[in-house]
Parts: sequence; C-alpha cells; structure tokens
Amino acid sequence: MDTVSINLKKSSIFRKINRIFIVFIFFPIMVYAQPELIAIQLLDITNHQEPVINIINLKIDQLWHSGKYEKIFPLFYLVTCLDPYDEEAWATGGWFLINCIAPSKSPSERKKIKMKGLDFLKEGLKYNPETYRLYWEIAWVYYMWGDFETSLKYLDSAINYEHPFYVENTRAHVLEKLGRIDDAIKQWKEIKYKFPEMKYVAERFITNLEKQKANAQ
Repeated sequence: MDTVSINLKKSSIFRKINRIFIVFIFFPIMVYAQPELIAIQLLDITNHQEPVINIINLKIDQLWHSGKYEKIFPLFYLVTCLDPYDEEAWATGGWFLINCIAPSKSPSERKKIKMKGLDFLKEGLKYNPETYRLYWEIAWVYYMWGDFETSLKYLDSAINYEHPFYVENTRAHVLEKLGRIDDAIKQWKEIKYKFPEMKYVAERFITNLEKQKANAQ
C-alpha cells in the first residue's frame, strides 16, 4: 500500500474517531435542547445515523437505571426523528409514557399523558403500516383500557402480517370479552394448529369456552 493510501486511511479513521468523540462530549448538553434540533446537529457531526442512535439508546439505558424517567421520552422521540421506521422506538416510547410516566401524575395530567402515548404509537403506525407490531401495541392499550371494539379493529389489521402467537391470543381474549364465544373458540382452534407450542393452552381455553357456552344455553 502506497504512502498516499495509508495517509487517506489514517485520515478516514481519525475523522470517525473525532465524530464519536464530539458526540460523547456534546451529547449530555444537547439532550436538553429540542429533539428536532438535536437530530439535525448530531447528523451534521457524524453523517451516520446508526452510531448516533446507538449512543442515544445507551443514554436511555443509563437514565432508566438511574431512575431519571422524566428525561427518557424525549430521547425516544429523538430516535424516531432520526429513523421513523424504528418500530421499537415508537413502541417503547408509547409504552413508557402510558405505563411509567402517567401513573405518577395527578388524575387529570395522567389522562393527557396516556393519550399522548397512544398518539405517539399511532404516529409511528403511519410510518410502519405493513408489519404487525404497532397495530398490536395499540390494540393492547385499548384492551387494557376496556375498549374491546377498538382493540379488535387493530388486531384484525395486525393478523394480516407475519406475527407471533400472542397477537392471536389477544384477539381470542377480546372476542371473549365481547361475548363472541363461537368466534373466540374458532380463534383458539386456529392458534392450536398454527402455533404448536400453544396447543395445550389453546385446548384449555377451548374447553372452558365450550363449557361457558353450554352453561349459558
């Protein structure tokens, strides 16, 4: 390798190290700025998306373990600004608002934050409409809130894409809550054959629902 090539390679390595160094130095200061501005500034510094997101995730982990929950959501939001196709950031950010931040607030403030979490999940769905993940996350929120009709609507969308067993499990429970026992039994039968690891669980629910149906009659 000639001298010019070696120098170019060294220069490239130096620039990468320098970018990472700058991000680590300025990141603690920048997290208190507006997320959109942080995103632009970080990308200007690094020109690479993935290392920036990795650093943000490390900061999220640090804040989580130190119990500084109030500072975490802006970082999830920042990740979605950098990469709107990061389903994990949308899902975890929405879950975090609803389950970690809202419960510590007053009743009136709690409701606002929960709705903000739900809106965050729905915003993520606009960018990721062709996978099950955010449909299921939203469906689960509605299920926990007792809005089974709306939950079912999102579950019906989720099952149109490749998905794990718990999507259909949730759908079976929702159908039962809605009093649609025959449909719930049908769903458990489908689970039994599509997901062999759930066979015995499905059989137990089928038996219980058939008893429930017989008693009602």
